[in-house]
Amino acid sequence: MRRLLPHAMAPLLAAGLLTTSAAAQVRLSSACRPVLDPAQQPVQGTTLRMAPATYNVGSRSYTTNVYNGQFVAPTLTMQPGQQFQLSVVNNMTGTASEADTLVTHTNFHTHGLVVTPSPNGGDNVTHISTPNGGGTQAYNFPVPAVHTQGMFWYHPHPHGVTGPQVAGGLSGALMVGSVLTYFPQFQGVRERTLLIRDMSFNFDSASVFNVNGSTCALFPMGSGEQQLWHIGNFGANHFVNLKLRDVRTGTGVQWLLLALDGNYLAAATPMDSLYLPPGSRAEVIVTGPPLNQPVELYSDSVFSKSQDSVGLGYLIGTGSRTVRRAARPAPAGVDAALVDTLDYLMNATDVGQQTFTYSFPDSAHGGGAAVNGKQYAPSDPPVLVPFGQVQEWTIVNGTTDLHTFHIHQTDFLVMSVNGQPANEGRLRDNIPIGVHQTSSGLAGDTVVIRFVFEPIAAGPFVFHCHVLQHEDEGMMMNVCVDDPADPNGQTQCNSLFSSQPAHH
Repeated sequence: MRRLLPHAMAPLLAAGLLTTSAAAQVRLSSACRPVLDPAQQPVQGTTLRMAPATYNVGSRSYTTNVYNGQFVAPTLTMQPGQQFQLSVVNNMTGTASEADTLVTHTNFHTHGLVVTPSPNGGDNVTHISTPNGGGTQAYNFPVPAVHTQGMFWYHPHPHGVTGPQVAGGLSGALMVGSVLTYFPQFQGVRERTLLIRDMSFNFDSASVFNVNGSTCALFPMGSGEQQLWHIGNFGANHFVNLKLRDVRTGTGVQWLLLALDGNYLAAATPMDSLYLPPGSRAEVIVTGPPLNQPVELYSDSVFSKSQDSVGLGYLIGTGSRTVRRAARPAPAGVDAALVDTLDYLMNATDVGQQTFTYSFPDSAHGGGAAVNGKQYAPSDPPVLVPFGQVQEWTIVNGTTDLHTFHIHQTDFLVMSVNGQPANEGRLRDNIPIGVHQTSSGLAGDTVVIRFVFEPIAAGPFVFHCHVLQHEDEGMMMNVCVDDPADPNGQTQCNSLFSSQPAHH
């Protein structure tokens, strides 16, 4: 039976925190350990090999298919203006968690990059399919010099089996330049990369939330030290509502949000929580607590009365301060460039308008997800969009489940949620399409967004719900961007999909 929300988050630290009084020394569970960051390696020349490996997460052992033998995949790094040059080798086999039918083929997606979707080695998920047994696919495409800098990520995207492949550990961070380009006042701080995953191969499997593979992650920090954390929700199905709280007092501790989904804010913004649906990222400044006053990192409920909070780890003050380089002023024009982009989208008048409704057409039988009443098929005609024209799309949640909207090859501005102006002042590539309470019960949200495709986005790709079980069940649609000056552009787009096989 389909739930209102993903599985309830069971607390992972039942015996983790012991205190005898407000002034007592805080003791943490012996299961808590300092967490390691993923290894870093440059994109150019990298080979990612997909094959089974055995590892532990908390008290459980898993054997799943991962990249390069590690559950915590390497963080790939590059600079804007460089060539993205990488090979993927598919040596996957069936495991206890992944049946043979779930690993017969795969592909590779660079989530959040605005690059070419060309089937000829680009960021393409509609026409590239790499079989197991050693199948190899090379990806070679330019990343524009003007590309936004920050945290993106990579993962497989084969229709129908994306969720199980990602749930088993096939996801990793991708850093393009540095978000500190826009916030030089924090240059020199220590940086950490945190991959939050839920180990949910489907909604009926147990969820084990972890940070870089740890179910109780410790973060030693100098008292008052500032660190830059790159945080990604890289699991398959579950939302997280990340918060910090002082263990002694129970009071919340704020983050400073610099960027969301690889898009920087006009200014560092204090936040009480980070609500990250599957696939979203946040880059934040955190401050080390005083000695013996740990701060808990946890995910709070994502909807009232729906699930418990779950502990993820602790910031531990070491009593020392870390010296960093002196602050520098922000470069001129960075904020203005963002404001100009937002104004352009907000005030455009020649816009293409579309409405897309999420539904479960076979909900009585527990299966099937759709957009506009149609479950996805690779040969479906695409939504045709000319590059250069601002689009205004309305996304309607026709269910009482949580969803997201994610589209490849562009970022978007959220105009309104349930008729109320969003006024976010930032771009996104993934937005929750949630639920709200009405006088007659729960109802799905309606979200209006605006975006524009650049010429580099010309070609075939998709939009979908990033709750990957919903995507695999059919909550996805083909898109093709064409040149409005090419009289054959739309015909060519349609022909790209008309002969597609059953999977890609």
